[in-house]
Amino acid sequence: MATADTTARNSRASDFASDYGTATLTILAGATTLATHTLAGFGAPSTGVITANAIADATIAATGTADSATLSDASGTYTLTLGTSGTDVIVSTTNYISGETSSVNSLVVTFPA
Repeated sequence: MATADTTARNSRASDFASDYGTATLTILAGATTLATHTLAGFGAPSTGVITANAIADATIAATGTADSATLSDASGTYTLTLGTSGTDVIVSTTNYISGETSSVNSLVVTFPA
Protein backbone atom coordinates (compact mmCIF):
# COMPACT_ATOMS: atom_id res chain seq x y z
CA MET A 1 0.00 0.00 0.00
CA ALA A 2 1.27 3.47 -0.87
CA THR A 3 1.81 6.00 1.90
CA ALA A 4 2.34 9.74 1.87
CA ASP A 5 5.09 11.49 3.81
CA THR A 6 4.43 14.62 5.87
CA THR A 7 5.31 16.94 2.97
CA ALA A 8 2.76 15.26 0.70
CA ARG A 9 0.10 15.22 3.42
CA ASN A 10 0.66 18.92 4.15
CA SER A 11 0.44 19.70 0.44
CA ARG A 12 -2.95 17.95 0.24
CA ALA A 13 -4.10 19.82 3.37
CA SER A 14 -2.98 23.16 1.89
CA ASP A 15 -4.84 22.43 -1.36
CA PHE A 16 -7.95 21.58 0.67
CA ALA A 17 -7.63 24.85 2.62
CA SER A 18 -7.36 26.80 -0.64
CA ASP A 19 -10.42 25.09 -2.10
CA TYR A 20 -12.65 25.21 0.99
CA GLY A 21 -11.34 28.15 3.05
CA THR A 22 -14.49 30.22 2.58
CA ALA A 23 -16.90 27.34 1.98
CA THR A 24 -20.32 26.90 3.50
CA LEU A 25 -20.43 24.39 6.35
CA THR A 26 -23.87 22.78 6.45
CA ILE A 27 -24.98 20.87 9.54
CA LEU A 28 -27.39 18.08 8.60
CA ALA A 29 -29.92 15.66 10.07
CA GLY A 30 -30.17 13.20 7.21
CA ALA A 31 -31.14 15.37 4.22
CA THR A 32 -32.50 18.22 6.39
CA THR A 33 -30.36 21.34 6.75
CA LEU A 34 -30.23 22.33 10.40
CA ALA A 35 -27.75 25.23 10.18
CA THR A 36 -25.26 26.81 7.80
CA HIS A 37 -21.98 28.51 8.70
CA THR A 38 -19.40 30.27 6.51
CA LEU A 39 -15.77 29.38 7.11
CA ALA A 40 -13.11 32.01 7.72
CA GLY A 41 -10.15 30.03 6.41
CA PHE A 42 -7.79 27.47 7.91
CA GLY A 43 -4.55 27.60 9.83
CA ALA A 44 -1.32 26.14 8.48
CA PRO A 45 -1.20 22.35 8.08
CA SER A 46 0.81 20.23 10.47
CA THR A 47 1.55 16.54 9.80
CA GLY A 48 -1.38 16.37 7.40
CA VAL A 49 -3.87 17.97 9.79
CA ILE A 50 -5.65 21.23 9.01
CA THR A 51 -7.85 23.15 11.45
CA ALA A 52 -10.47 25.74 10.54
CA ASN A 53 -10.19 29.21 12.02
CA ALA A 54 -12.96 30.17 14.46
CA ILE A 55 -16.38 29.59 12.89
CA ALA A 56 -19.10 32.17 13.55
CA ASP A 57 -22.33 31.02 15.19
CA ALA A 58 -25.49 30.68 13.09
CA THR A 59 -29.21 30.54 13.75
CA ILE A 60 -30.63 27.02 13.63
CA ALA A 61 -33.14 26.70 10.77
CA ALA A 62 -34.79 23.37 11.67
CA THR A 63 -35.18 21.02 14.63
CA GLY A 64 -33.44 17.64 14.50
CA THR A 65 -30.50 15.51 15.56
CA ALA A 66 -27.35 16.51 13.69
CA ASP A 67 -25.59 13.50 12.18
CA SER A 68 -23.24 14.84 9.49
CA ALA A 69 -21.93 17.96 7.79
CA THR A 70 -20.78 19.09 4.37
CA LEU A 71 -18.44 21.78 3.07
CA SER A 72 -19.61 23.22 -0.24
CA ASP A 73 -18.33 25.84 -2.66
CA ALA A 74 -17.42 26.14 -6.34
CA SER A 75 -14.80 23.38 -5.84
CA GLY A 76 -17.50 20.86 -4.94
CA THR A 77 -18.78 19.22 -1.78
CA TYR A 78 -16.80 17.46 0.92
CA THR A 79 -18.68 15.21 3.37
CA LEU A 80 -17.59 15.35 7.03
CA THR A 81 -18.33 13.39 10.17
CA LEU A 82 -20.01 15.32 13.01
CA GLY A 83 -20.41 14.69 16.72
CA THR A 84 -19.44 15.81 20.19
CA SER A 85 -16.00 14.13 20.01
CA GLY A 86 -13.78 12.07 17.72
CA THR A 87 -15.19 13.49 14.46
CA ASP A 88 -14.22 16.07 11.81
CA VAL A 89 -16.74 18.62 13.10
CA ILE A 90 -17.08 18.93 16.88
CA VAL A 91 -20.25 20.49 18.30
CA SER A 92 -21.40 20.82 21.93
CA THR A 93 -24.67 19.03 21.24
CA THR A 94 -26.24 17.22 18.33
CA ASN A 95 -29.74 18.23 19.49
CA TYR A 96 -30.66 21.22 17.30
CA ILE A 97 -33.75 23.32 17.99
CA SER A 98 -35.07 25.78 15.42
CA GLY A 99 -34.38 29.42 16.31
CA GLU A 100 -31.56 28.63 18.76
CA THR A 101 -27.84 29.11 18.09
CA SER A 102 -25.61 26.62 16.29
CA SER A 103 -22.01 26.70 17.51
CA VAL A 104 -19.11 24.74 16.07
CA ASN A 105 -16.34 23.96 18.54
CA SER A 106 -13.86 22.85 15.88
CA LEU A 107 -13.42 21.58 12.34
CA VAL A 108 -10.30 19.47 11.81
CA VAL A 109 -9.53 17.46 8.69
CA THR A 110 -6.75 14.86 8.69
CA PHE A 111 -5.03 13.63 5.53
CA PRO A 112 -3.65 10.16 6.33
CA ALA A 113 -0.23 8.83 5.48
